Amino acid sequence: MRRLASVFTAIALPLALVACGSETAPAPETSTASITARHALVAATLPDLKPVSGQITTRDEVMAVARIGGILTRLNVKAGDQVRAGQIVAVISDDRLSQAAGAASANVAAAEAEAARATADLGRIRELHAAGVYANARLESATAMATAAQARARAARGEAGAARALGGQGAVVAPAAGRVLSADVPPGSPVMPGQLIAHLSAGPLLLRLDVPEAAALALKPGDTVRLAETGLPSQGRIDRVWPGATVGLVRVDVQVAGLPDRLLGRRVSALVPTGTRTAVLAPRRFVRISHGIAQVALLQGKSVVQVPVELAETADPTQVELLTGVTAGDVLVLQAERGR
Repeated sequence: MRRLASVFTAIALPLALVACGSETAPAPETSTASITARHALVAATLPDLKPVSGQITTRDEVMAVARIGGILTRLNVKAGDQVRAGQIVAVISDDRLSQAAGAASANVAAAEAEAARATADLGRIRELHAAGVYANARLESATAMATAAQARARAARGEAGAARALGGQGAVVAPAAGRVLSADVPPGSPVMPGQLIAHLSAGPLLLRLDVPEAAALALKPGDTVRLAETGLPSQGRIDRVWPGATVGLVRVDVQVAGLPDRLLGRRVSALVPTGTRTAVLAPRRFVRISHGIAQVALLQGKSVVQVPVELAETADPTQVELLTGVTAGDVLVLQAERGR
């Protein structure tokens, strides 16, 4: 019997120890004697930010188009080039226009010669009329002929000027100063009037966002927008909220100082304010990261308890938002480190 009792005791003792170890351990508590700083948590009102997508562009985009049809004989620019207003970016030629200009010049010469002859005849007839050789009817007829000849000369000169101006429209010019975004028509290609020759950017740089309709209702000029991209400025201000929506998206222009112009069209992520929300903020120095878990020291009565929390970044690098584990009114503390 003694041997059975000894065996039973040997089996029961480990089971009792296991049962005791399975109970939940209380949160570690420490004394308040080592507290060096305190911070009472309060509820703060923060902007509710929504991530959206946009791209770096310019305020305006202009088109250099062909004003006449013909053959593109010369293309002076390529994508990425900087151009000034009025610069010739391409030349279009049409043999019919040069022939028409030559014919108009010939008509001018013929009309001016006829006008000169009629004017000379009028001068002689006036002299003979004064001498009584010709009647008044003859003088009036000569005057009318000279006037008509001079009018035909003026008309011929106008037609020649129009022909020359039409031929000059073969030069495709940049409507404004900017950077060439595309110029894809190769020399030697036939072009039609109104065809796009070069696509240009114009005006100051800005960030153009595509914001969902529901979020755009809360936006107004002057609101701050945060940029979530490395290598770019951290924020900008809304300059314009476009009045219409396309496929459920509203265009929003944001002025950002220091945007690089070397990457026009670059896609950028941003955060726009869509309202406000209540949050609990704490100084970053009150948060300790241990084994990848964020913890704060919470004062509870006369004890200090380590509480795990979930964090979110804020616009202020010295503060973090506490999402879980604490509420407004709790008191966080800093404790002096114990010597080893």
